[in-house]
Amino acid sequence: MRELRICYVVLLFVSVLAASARGQAVRELTPDESVRLGLEQNARLRAADADVGAARATYRQARAGLLPAIRSQANYTRLSSNIPGVEFTIPGTDSTVTFQGVQLDRVHSELSVEQPVFAPRLRHELRAAAHEVEAAELDAEQERADIAFEIRRAYWNLSRALAVRASLNTALAQVDQHLRDVRDRLAAGAALRRDLLAAQTRRSEVQLEIVEADNAVRVGQLELNRLIGLPLATPVRPVAEVEVDSAIVPIDVLTTTALDERPELNALSQQVMALRARVGAAQGDRLPEVNFTGRYVYARPNPYFFSEQDRFRGTYELGLHARWDLWEGGRRSAQTSEARARLAAAEARLVDARAQVAVDVARQQLDVVRSTEAIEVAAQNVREAEESFRVVRQQYEEGAALSADVLDAEQAYRRAQARRAESLADYAIARAALLSAQGRVW
Repeated sequence: MRELRICYVVLLFVSVLAASARGQAVRELTPDESVRLGLEQNARLRAADADVGAARATYRQARAGLLPAIRSQANYTRLSSNIPGVEFTIPGTDSTVTFQGVQLDRVHSELSVEQPVFAPRLRHELRAAAHEVEAAELDAEQERADIAFEIRRAYWNLSRALAVRASLNTALAQVDQHLRDVRDRLAAGAALRRDLLAAQTRRSEVQLEIVEADNAVRVGQLELNRLIGLPLATPVRPVAEVEVDSAIVPIDVLTTTALDERPELNALSQQVMALRARVGAAQGDRLPEVNFTGRYVYARPNPYFFSEQDRFRGTYELGLHARWDLWEGGRRSAQTSEARARLAAAEARLVDARAQVAVDVARQQLDVVRSTEAIEVAAQNVREAEESFRVVRQQYEEGAALSADVLDAEQAYRRAQARRAESLADYAIARAALLSAQGRVW
């Protein structure tokens, strides 16, 4: 009972969507138009583009570490008045002389600059960040190819559902015509009641299949609308015909193209190079870092002018600052081992991905070849089933065939039409899958 309630709710939801869509104009789409709409609206692409933006920001951060860092600071301090100045007593007298008073109001301003001169770790991190930007951009490109395939698959699935429904509507008209003929013959005493019941039963079967086909069309429209960013209730109709290309590209050419151009593989290659740079950055910590430093101080009192505390003085400093961490408890060794392990894992994933892509391309090529042959066989089957139905119906009108023969011929014709629609859709989806296996959108 629970399953029946769920089915009822789903059918009710689909019916509401269909009712709201009746007043809308049907939007006719081609596969390329659908892909363009989807690439403009898809949320996964926006997320991938945001990842690219984050990777670029990380690169800018790494690059900033090699550029001059300019800092400024200023402060004001008021000392308490009970701090004595520098005093001394003149020998032989009781007189005390204040040599230097204390400046109670102290102002200090400073401008400093620091420029890395020798920083191997920072340079390796910059190279790693650059490779990660390339990897993020290639991941976004692969995401576009994957979404384009999903849209094309939904497009041709909807086209298949529409073709099946159209063939069922034609079959219903044929069964209705045969049912009228049987009733006429039954009234004339030239047919049995079981012939009428069989025709009525067949009509109910076709009607049930039409209900299922209508639901398949609505589900297909929902999926396509979701992928291309249209409101779910928008009625859409594919208008493109499947164009069969009998030319078969050699599998070696397709595999080579996929291995060279598939964004997913190139992104993994960039990740491998980024991790190699990370290994270099971890090893770079073993070397010293040398920075050029400069500072300009304008203060009252300036600590370099001990005897003039009540005046503003400016001074500057130039120098080199070196830092060398000689031992950190094994931290550098652990970081290097971690970076090498991550690199080995990435290299293994790249090898596995290349093998999977080669198999995927070969499988998709086989699907294209199989679906091409299936189209030819299905088309021949439709022609034969159509002719058989025409002949049996003519024989029935002449009294040389039974009603059951007509129903069987009609059913065979209907199934042949459905198989042809499925073979055309399978071919179009196989071609789209082969395009996606190469990482291409168009």
